[in-house]
Amino acid sequence: MKFQIGQNVIVLDTEFKPAGNAIVCNYEEDIHRYEVSFVYPDKINADHIVIPEERLLLPTL
Repeated sequence: MKFQIGQNVIVLDTEFKPAGNAIVCNYEEDIHRYEVSFVYPDKINADHIVIPEERLLLPTL
């Protein structure tokens, strides 16, 4: 597992450009995907989405 539950991450879109910030909620080990809490730009409330490991990054300091 590359990221920890509760960790803040950056979600990349399908072109690998930053799409926004999220919080890791769960890790699906058998398929190497993370469930994250992510707020889409046009929404107020967060959605839980499942995203491949390669589309997440750690924020830089």
